[in-house]
Amino acid sequence: MAEKEIQEQLNELRQKMDIVLEYVSIQNQKREEIDDLVEDAGIIVKDVVRQTSIMLDKAQVEFDHCGLTCLLIKVLQNINTFHEMFEMMESAKDFMKDVTPILHQVGLDAVNKMNELDRKGYFEYIAELGNFADKWMQVFTKDDLIRLQNNLENIAGIVRNLSDPSVMKGLNNMTLSLAEVKFDEKLDDKSLFGLFKQLNSPEVRQSMSYALRLVQAMNK
Repeated sequence: MAEKEIQEQLNELRQKMDIVLEYVSIQNQKREEIDDLVEDAGIIVKDVVRQTSIMLDKAQVEFDHCGLTCLLIKVLQNINTFHEMFEMMESAKDFMKDVTPILHQVGLDAVNKMNELDRKGYFEYIAELGNFADKWMQVFTKDDLIRLQNNLENIAGIVRNLSDPSVMKGLNNMTLSLAEVKFDEKLDDKSLFGLFKQLNSPEVRQSMSYALRLVQAMNK
C-alpha cells in the first residue's frame, strides 16, 4: 500500500516536472524569438542609419548631435504648446465637421438661386446693360458730362417737376399720342376750310388755348 502511494506521488512529481520543463522550453523559445527580433531590428536600424548618413552626406547636410539634442530639449520644453496646438487642431476638425453641412446647404441654395436668376433672364439683362453702357460712353462724351454738371440745377428742377403726377400724366398722354397717331397723307391733306372747321371743335380750341398759355408761361 505504501509503495502504491509512493508511486502515485512520483507520477504527480513527474507530471509537474514535465509542466515545468515545457514552460521553460516555451520561455527559451520566446527568448530566442525576441533575441532574433532584436537582432533583426538592430540590423534594420543600422541599415537605416547608414542610408540616412549617405543621403545627408550627398545633400551636404552636417549632422550635429548637439543641435539634435537642443532641438529635443526645445520640444520637451514646449510640450504644452504642442498639446494646445493639437487641441486647436481637434477643435478645428470638429468645427469643420459641424459647419460642412451648413456650407453644403448654403452652396446648394446659392446654385439654386443662380439658376432661378438665369431662368428669369437677369444675367442676359445685365449683359445688355453692359452693352448699353458701352454705347452710352461712345455717344455721351466727357464734355457732355461736364455740361451736364454745369446745368445740374436746371436738371434737378426738371426732375422735381416730373415728380408732379399731372405732369407725368400729360407726358404719358403725349408719348402715347405720338406712338398711336401717325402721319397720313390722305387724312392730313385738308383744305383751309376743313382746318377752320376743326378749329370750331371744343377739343381743338381747348388744346390751342392750353398751348398758348404754355408758350406765355415759358416766355416768362
